[in-house]
Amino acid sequence: MLGLLRRAPQPVMSEAPQKETPEAPVNLEIPKAQLDTEAVDALEGDVLKAIAGVTQAIAEAASDVTAVEQDLASVRTHLGELAASGQSASGETLSLASSTEQLATTSVEIGRAMDRASGRIGDAVNAARKASDLIAQLSSATAEIVGIVDTISAVARQTNLLALNATIEAARAGEAGRGFAVVAGEVKALSVETTNAADDIRQRIARLRDTAGASTDAVMEIASVVQDVQPVFDTVRQAVGEQDAAIGEVARLASAASSSVGQVSERAAQVDRIVLDAGELAHRADKATKAADGLAKALGERFVTVVRQSEIGDRRQSDRFPVDREAMLTVGGRRLTSRTVDISVGGVLLANVPDAHLAPGSEADLEIRGLGRAAVRVVASSAMGHHCTFIALGDESRMKIESFVADVEASYRARIFLAQETARRVEDLIANAMTDGTLSREAVFDTDYRAIAATNPVQYATTYLPVFERLLPQVIEPALASDPKMAFCLAIDRNGYIPVHNTIYSQPQRPDDPVWNAAHARNKRIFDDRAGITAARSTRPFVVQAYARDMGGGKIVMMQEVDAPIRILGRHWGGLRTAYRL
Repeated sequence: MLGLLRRAPQPVMSEAPQKETPEAPVNLEIPKAQLDTEAVDALEGDVLKAIAGVTQAIAEAASDVTAVEQDLASVRTHLGELAASGQSASGETLSLASSTEQLATTSVEIGRAMDRASGRIGDAVNAARKASDLIAQLSSATAEIVGIVDTISAVARQTNLLALNATIEAARAGEAGRGFAVVAGEVKALSVETTNAADDIRQRIARLRDTAGASTDAVMEIASVVQDVQPVFDTVRQAVGEQDAAIGEVARLASAASSSVGQVSERAAQVDRIVLDAGELAHRADKATKAADGLAKALGERFVTVVRQSEIGDRRQSDRFPVDREAMLTVGGRRLTSRTVDISVGGVLLANVPDAHLAPGSEADLEIRGLGRAAVRVVASSAMGHHCTFIALGDESRMKIESFVADVEASYRARIFLAQETARRVEDLIANAMTDGTLSREAVFDTDYRAIAATNPVQYATTYLPVFERLLPQVIEPALASDPKMAFCLAIDRNGYIPVHNTIYSQPQRPDDPVWNAAHARNKRIFDDRAGITAARSTRPFVVQAYARDMGGGKIVMMQEVDAPIRILGRHWGGLRTAYRL
């Protein structure tokens, strides 16, 4: 069935007449059926409440895990920045260490150059002193030359006087002294030139003496300045030595800092890996909490389905059939458009109306196309729709609904009979296998589902699987071929396990192709959705239900099913499912 119509427990009325005397007995006996119903209702309420608590706890855990994932992501971001900064700082400190090493080398070269410069300064002082001595010697030599020049000048003057006297005497001698006069004239001219040359030499020597004096002063001043520079060079040499030591210490510290920064960067990378692992664990925990939430909700849904399909928990007084009709629900002055999902003589399941917020117990007026109007009470709202029960039906309305449901049931009668007959044939095959010793009772009811390696979606094996694979096709394949509208015919155990499917859906799985596998390898799999569990756990003579079938890869097909229970030696084993395409 697509839905479960819930009927509120009826109040128990005492059938004994009231007496005025206290001795009159009062019938307090409560029917067993009602006690069973109340027990099932109480159990269902308790379990659903517990599951709701689990779901709430899972939701809170999921929220915490999400917050942890966000915090870890933030930590990873900061660690990434720290690692990047550490790597940058490590590179910079390495560059600093290299620069300081180069600076230390340069400082050493400067010290050596200062030593060489200091030596050159000493050489310059010595050279200046030697130059000063040579200049002094030159001054002394010029003085001696001046004396010689004075002597030459005196000789020239005497020669000039002698030439003058000779000229006079030659003139007195007349013709005879004419040749002597010429010689005297030449001597006189030579003495004059000698005097001029001596004067010129004297002047040059005077200038040389002045220049030598100035040079001596300059050389002495240079020597003095060079000597004054020597202490400065010593100071610079000492400072360079101290700088060299300081640079060496800086280089050592830079190298140590580079090593430390490298370790910090390495530690940051290690922490980042740890945080990444923690983030992965948090992500897995988040997936696990979401999966747990889904399992908890599925457990609640499966519990309700299982309980309501059991003999003690089945509260239905009549069978329901899938019917798709337009419906108008009027409640609290609001008109809500919906459609019927299934219907019975006792009630109807309406498709969910968005934002309807129909409270359980609220009454409404329902109009179904082709059936007219009826008063209903909302029993519950679920993912399947709004569950309603008919109230205060008049004879005409009741007869109309009963007639409509009877017509629907009649349209399913052939399919119901086929499902029941096929279920009986499956029961006989399995019972015969147990009788001849092919299967034991324990093997038939084996629920130890062993996952088959490298299957996606996962397929499972059981003890009875090989025998079922040999026996069941001879029953389910002819049934499938009997009606071209039938989509599949199969047996499903109480937990939703389908050991054998029709041949067209039992193809070998393809590696790494779960979408194709989901549609073409549907055997040896567990289908514990609502439709599967309803078919597997129902103990009613038959169940008719409609649902959307997921074929994998986003392909959804609307189906109608007619199911019948399978009992092996009186024990409920599962159900026989026959499905038809709409």
